[in-house]
Amino acid sequence: MLMTRPRRPLILAVLAVLVAPVIAMPFVPFKTVSLEENRRLAPAPTLPTTPGEWRKLPRAIDAWLADHFGFRDPLMQTAAELQRGLGGEGAAATAVTGRQGQMFLVDGLLRSTGQEVDPARAADYAAFVCEAKARLPGVNVVASLAPSPAEIMPDLAPDWAGPAKSPTEYDLILSGLSKCGVKAVDLRPSLRGARAAGQLVYRKLDSHWALRGSLLAYNEIVPAMGRPEWGIDPKALPWATIALDNGDLPRLAGQPPAFEQVEIHNITGLNPGYARAPIPRIAGRSVQPFMVDMRQPGPTVLIVGDSFTADPLPPYFAPFVGKVAWVHEDRCAFDWRVMAQVKPDYVLFLPAAREAVCDGARPAHFN
Repeated sequence: MLMTRPRRPLILAVLAVLVAPVIAMPFVPFKTVSLEENRRLAPAPTLPTTPGEWRKLPRAIDAWLADHFGFRDPLMQTAAELQRGLGGEGAAATAVTGRQGQMFLVDGLLRSTGQEVDPARAADYAAFVCEAKARLPGVNVVASLAPSPAEIMPDLAPDWAGPAKSPTEYDLILSGLSKCGVKAVDLRPSLRGARAAGQLVYRKLDSHWALRGSLLAYNEIVPAMGRPEWGIDPKALPWATIALDNGDLPRLAGQPPAFEQVEIHNITGLNPGYARAPIPRIAGRSVQPFMVDMRQPGPTVLIVGDSFTADPLPPYFAPFVGKVAWVHEDRCAFDWRVMAQVKPDYVLFLPAAREAVCDGARPAHFN
């Protein structure tokens, strides 16, 4: 039977839909990992050399085409949204479990192992900090990044996130900061050294560093601020180990809360009589900026950071300063007027490495 004319456009449209993903394959970025599925994608088939390999070739070609056809990512995202809309789980969990039960946040995981590197993104963040320093004459500006756990523990990351490679965006950002004279602190050597010595520097079931890790970071940063006397000897603190089930990663992985062993010390909060106060006329996009007035002579320190710094760092600075303030970095979009309100003597830029992203943004009232 001959094809009827009204059906021809429909059949041609169906053929175009089927062929388009194959035609698009050479023009879409090649990926080795799917973050939608938290797994490594099938590798390209190699030329068989044995009869057994020839038998496996059709299946290898099928797996490769299924993992790399054009428009796969938007189709996967659409399918996940549709599944969520129908009451299913939809996309992959935003946290995963690596080796020895260590959990990791998926966001930024490939960046921390060097599997994903965007030089332009790193250069943009470094340029922002350099521009900020130029707008703060007379202020001691120091910058660092809180490493992602996989940057300190790459051997515990899931198989699909490795192997670890360098340079990472952490390396590129530090390089960019050095070119404009910003005092930049690489926290990775001390954290890796402490971990090699058997110390717990990151939580096992939480996306943040442990108290020992935050204290190590603080002790690396204050000499760069020209204040080595502000250092706190970890051996002088009373440490205890307790079981906590407040880690955020099981929840993000769709799992029930689980206990882990966590070290604590006695500088986990401000002394009685001191409290955080909102910074007047400054509102944060995600978290309210705050200041602590220690009611004693001393300089003012402003921390531009995120959840890695909001809780642990102010108590460390408190005994040595007159005021300590904190504002969420908000991916470079915080309110720059915080500088005029706080009048800092020291500004510390310290976001998590995965949050060192501006996407071209700059603070409100920056110019």
